[in-house]
Amino acid sequence: MTKTVPVSVRTSPAQQSAAPVTPTTIRRPRAGLPVLLLVLLGICQLVLVAPLHAAENVFTSTNAIKEEAVRFAGEGKLFLKGPVDPYLTGTVVTAGVFGLTYLFDEKIRDEFAGSHHGVMRGITDAGNAVSNPLLHLGVAAAFYGAGAVTDRTSIMQLGEEMGEALLLADGATFVLKGVIGRGRPYQVDSSTSYRPLQFKDGYDSLPSMHTASSFALAHVVADKTESFYGKAACYAAATLAGFSRVYQNKHWASDVVLGAAIGELAGAAVTRYRNASAGSVTVAPMSIEGAPALALLGRF
Repeated sequence: MTKTVPVSVRTSPAQQSAAPVTPTTIRRPRAGLPVLLLVLLGICQLVLVAPLHAAENVFTSTNAIKEEAVRFAGEGKLFLKGPVDPYLTGTVVTAGVFGLTYLFDEKIRDEFAGSHHGVMRGITDAGNAVSNPLLHLGVAAAFYGAGAVTDRTSIMQLGEEMGEALLLADGATFVLKGVIGRGRPYQVDSSTSYRPLQFKDGYDSLPSMHTASSFALAHVVADKTESFYGKAACYAAATLAGFSRVYQNKHWASDVVLGAAIGELAGAAVTRYRNASAGSVTVAPMSIEGAPALALLGRF
């Protein structure tokens, strides 16, 4: 926000006749997301230097790091298999919704075109701010660190699951953005403008990482609550994030549809792996003292 403040200056008569006094413009720095990120980074730094009392965590134990790597590999495998097994029906439905939305991308963009003011602008500003993927990773790190410091395994595990789901969702969308190279709605006139594999700024629209990150986080948190209203609130927040990206012309509507599907798939891969019933087994690659090996993952 720019505020103009008159400043009174004493000058000699000669100076007064030479040049009039003009108002001085003072710009106030914007607070908000950068401040919140700094707070989260401060929490993480406290975690690194504080005495940790939890049984084992990635700050103090190489075994915990190895276990995390093996676990993440297992979750990654479920994530890659998910669109076919067990979510083939969901994949078909998502493809249909994506295709239908793709046809109307430009009409939807035009519907929200023009100046945005008032309550809706404020709501979507908030939706954009809280859907930042870096902010989500900071929240996950803060939960994990708080659980490690206070010896609260449940809190540490929640942060762990958040982080794993976010890494899967953000990693997948990051790769797809560069490979697909779709022009953002503020960059191009046509929703069919692409520059694949060129990794150009403004041509990284599909899919929406903000939306994918929000839905991944929503799935993990919703899985931890038994309340219907709690689950609904998680997904309402994620939906607001996606809507905000379209409303403020950051993404095409179909970008958001695909991003939501990727985020949900990532969250489901993490919770499915964690909630695997006894006796379920999967195989993942790993390394033992530099030698390639396979690990059996699951619960026994």
